Amino acid sequence: MDNLKIEALNRIKNKRNNLIRQGSNAKDKKKDKNTKYIGELFTRTLLSVILVLLCAIFVNLSDKNLIFFKDHFFNETLAFTKINSLYTEYFGNIVPESLGNTLPVFETGKKYTNITKEENSYRVDLTSNVLPFLESGVVVFLGEKEGYGKTMIVQGVDGVDIWYSNLENYNVTLYDYVEKENIVGEFKENKALLTFIENGQNIGYENYLS
Repeated sequence: MDNLKIEALNRIKNKRNNLIRQGSNAKDKKKDKNTKYIGELFTRTLLSVILVLLCAIFVNLSDKNLIFFKDHFFNETLAFTKINSLYTEYFGNIVPESLGNTLPVFETGKKYTNITKEENSYRVDLTSNVLPFLESGVVVFLGEKEGYGKTMIVQGVDGVDIWYSNLENYNVTLYDYVEKENIVGEFKENKALLTFIENGQNIGYENYLS
């Protein structure tokens, strides 16, 4: 009988020690992961600072360089999606995986009941007060547009700028990367005003709404 008690106590003791070791290993792994992320973040920040300094030096070398910089970075639309892709390819995503995009995904089904053309835009009567992003891309504008109301502009991975107007609220910030089918936000009176621009020209909605 005593042998059975001793054997049971030993099993309990071994199980407790195993649980303690597993907990310790999990903590060590989490610590190593955080240390690695901090190191990568420091490296990316340093590279970004170096890039900014190189641009400043380039601009100050001559008036021609300044004019070139203004023409290509202020007077033209930057290809944010291409920049984001290149940055991610060489430096990785600055946001840790556990903090990725948490926007709600649009449920499958009909998104709208009617589309009406209004000058260069399209008035879309929605089946609810929300709409999914029609293409993945980078948020390049958030704010009020005269005649459009509260607007979000997303530069798509296909090079098309999509304006989502008549918004009531949204859960993104400027330069966020957003995924197709995630919810844009809530629209006033279940009506979205959409504008599609490619290479400075207004285009139709047919590639995005069927």
